Amino acid sequence: MSFLFVSMFSVLSAVLSSPSGKDVTFPSGKETIKAYLAVPEKEGKHPAVLVIHEWWGLNDQIKSVADRLAKEGYVALVPDLYRGKVGTDAESAHELMRGLPEERAVADIRAAADFLGKHERVASAKFGIVGFCMGGRLSLLSAIEDGRFAATVICYGRPETNPEKLKKVNGPVLGIFGGADQGIGKDQTDALEAGLKTAGKKGDIQVYDGCGHAFLNEKGKGYKEKEAAEAWKKIFEFFRKNLGAGS
Repeated sequence: MSFLFVSMFSVLSAVLSSPSGKDVTFPSGKETIKAYLAVPEKEGKHPAVLVIHEWWGLNDQIKSVADRLAKEGYVALVPDLYRGKVGTDAESAHELMRGLPEERAVADIRAAADFLGKHERVASAKFGIVGFCMGGRLSLLSAIEDGRFAATVICYGRPETNPEKLKKVNGPVLGIFGGADQGIGKDQTDALEAGLKTAGKKGDIQVYDGCGHAFLNEKGKGYKEKEAAEAWKKIFEFFRKNLGAGS
């Protein structure tokens, strides 16, 4: 009986201590789009981070990333770039990604930043942004287009490497890549590092040997637990340094 009580208490405590994520909407141009918002349990204002989803869309896994950031003390928002659609397999996810205009996606991310800037729990109009796969590229493109992003993390996304474009990034860039990624190779990670240096921007490009694409996604076949933990530690340190302390 006591064991059952302890177990139930543990489950209840875990639920009560978890961040409260919820679905929200905001305008983007003439449309209204959905997003997932997670806020820290601790009251008051906090730094904010935009999370840009993989080619899968706004699924439970990417929502858990926002929850994870909220537990670290950040208001986290994941805009739904696919307008409610979610990839269920590689083929459908690829089709959704192919059908997403980068210009529209960047506009949606800008609108998401507008939403964050007005939120009562957000401490500053300067935000962090982190994206994965397709979202990794979009995080960097958004930082080029929008000076409000003061800390940018690109996780195994196809990088923009043109120094003239990278000059527009406001703040440092952290790159997380797998050394065995068949899509994003050393030629691209080296070019990103060189492009940031030529542009006069701070860049930290981390390549994890033996890891393929999407090795941070704990639901995917390429997940690498040890390296993912190391990468997340880097990401949280990066945000704490450039956005202020979280929790």
